[in-house]
Amino acid sequence: MIIQGLKLTLLGMGVVFSFLVLLFVLIVVFAKLLAPFTKKELSMAGARKPARNKPRQAPDQHLKLTAIISAAIFAHRARSGRH
Repeated sequence: MIIQGLKLTLLGMGVVFSFLVLLFVLIVVFAKLLAPFTKKELSMAGARKPARNKPRQAPDQHLKLTAIISAAIFAHRARSGRH
C-alpha cells in the first residue's frame, strides 16, 4: 500500500514537473518568435512619449488639486443625496 502511494506521488510530481518544463519551453519559444513585434511596439511607443521638458508639479499644487477634487466629490454626493 505504501509503495503504491509512493508511485502515485512520484507520478503526480513527474506530471507537474513535465508540465512546468513544457510551459517554460513554450514561453521561451514564443518570446523569441514574438521579439520582432515587441521591438516594433517599443519603438512606436518611444515615438509617442511626451517631451521631458515639462515642469513637474510642486507638492502644493498636488494638495490643491486633491482639495478641489475632494470638494467636487462632496458637492456631487450632497446634491445626489448620498453621504
